[in-house]
Amino acid sequence: MKKHRILPIFLVVLLCLCAQVNAAAQPDISTDTPLYAAAKAGEGFSDASAVSDNVSTDAPASALVASMSAAANAALLVDMDTDYIMYAQNAFERIYPASITKVMTALLVLDAVDDGTLALDDVVTAGETAWDGLDYTSSNQNIRADEQMRVEDLLYCLMLASANEAGNILAVAVSGSIAAFVEQMNLRAAELGCADTHFTNPHGMPDSDHYTTAHDIYLMAKAAMQNAEFRKIVGTAEYTVSATNLSGSRYLCNTNGLISEKKYSGYLYEYCTGIKTGSTTAAGYCLLSSAEKDGQTLLCVMMGCENPVAADGSVSMLQFSESARLLDWGFSSFSTREILRAGESVAEVAVTLSRACESVSVIAERTVTAQLPNDVSDADIVWTIDLPASVEAPVEAGAVLGTMENPEYGTVRLLAASGAERSSLLVFQQWLKGAVHSAWFWIAAILLLVCILLSASGSAARRRRRRRNACRGRH
Repeated sequence: MKKHRILPIFLVVLLCLCAQVNAAAQPDISTDTPLYAAAKAGEGFSDASAVSDNVSTDAPASALVASMSAAANAALLVDMDTDYIMYAQNAFERIYPASITKVMTALLVLDAVDDGTLALDDVVTAGETAWDGLDYTSSNQNIRADEQMRVEDLLYCLMLASANEAGNILAVAVSGSIAAFVEQMNLRAAELGCADTHFTNPHGMPDSDHYTTAHDIYLMAKAAMQNAEFRKIVGTAEYTVSATNLSGSRYLCNTNGLISEKKYSGYLYEYCTGIKTGSTTAAGYCLLSSAEKDGQTLLCVMMGCENPVAADGSVSMLQFSESARLLDWGFSSFSTREILRAGESVAEVAVTLSRACESVSVIAERTVTAQLPNDVSDADIVWTIDLPASVEAPVEAGAVLGTMENPEYGTVRLLAASGAERSSLLVFQQWLKGAVHSAWFWIAAILLLVCILLSASGSAARRRRRRRNACRGRH
């Protein structure tokens, strides 16, 4: 008798366990759980209505950027505070740097000053190698062997007047020889991430193995412009070198027409803060310039200009005019704005097992700020949404439900804006639905039915026996 009672109870328990396996298949989402395991890129967003206006799947190119062109072999415009490239033209193609090489030379000299190897007031004596690889037709300040000059004055000769021999003299002062200094130049370039740069001299005179790119020039210039002494030198319009043991004082004017009109008139640019000119037959006319306006600092690389000569013999110095034009364009054509705001609703995710709500709003965890052309809207930014089609209640407010990603702006976690409580009735309904689809459920149900039938049959037989026994007793 007891066995007959225990067996049905056991089978009922078996039915519960079969269904429970189904109910446990889906994990809860909470603030402590990782991204929902079933999430796949784009899942649950079959139509555009599932995504807010700030998330787009198609970002058109900027007409402002597409219409810009510089009259140069290579050009680059970058926001120095954010490293945002506003414009690039052959920026990763190899070019000859000409005297823009001297930016790296000055950087290494000032590195030596910073680490105490040299001092700006140190007096350096020009050696016999001062004119190695040079002749008097190249840019110079006629600094002769055995002439003594302060390091600071040599730097002004190098960067304002573009004196080639000053580069050689400073190279020996820093490294003991020109060759050792050039090796150091290449090492420093590699440290800065210059992927396609190789130097053979400290001044920039032509050599087939002396090359760089506009982008690498930017990396060097940015490093140099972080040095206050460098910024002061390249931003100086005029400078007087004190008399030396072999020469009277030298008057220098900056060869950068955006800084000084002494050498090239008509190109003065009020926002320019530096930095270096360069020109050779192989390199063309080049200018590396920086400018600051309304708290924004831009750096422009203009390489390989070919300056046209007018019928009256006047020359258009395109390295200056094109640089100023590109800088003006950069200042006026871009803006910094929030393309995604913390707490902004991005999508809706369906919620199951809750009677309180059918879905929860998904919001961005953090604000994303971007620098964009003025003709590109926030909605043009392409984000890859990674969210599940649905989540099970309970859902906690602030739970991480997914992410949105952009190669430029990184990953933003998506959070549940509100919570959703679990309904016991819906959980039971799901349990029951899952249970009836289980083979074990039906096996247990059949066995239970058999047990019930057997039990009922046994009970009927016992009742019949009792009646027969009762009848015999009366007789």
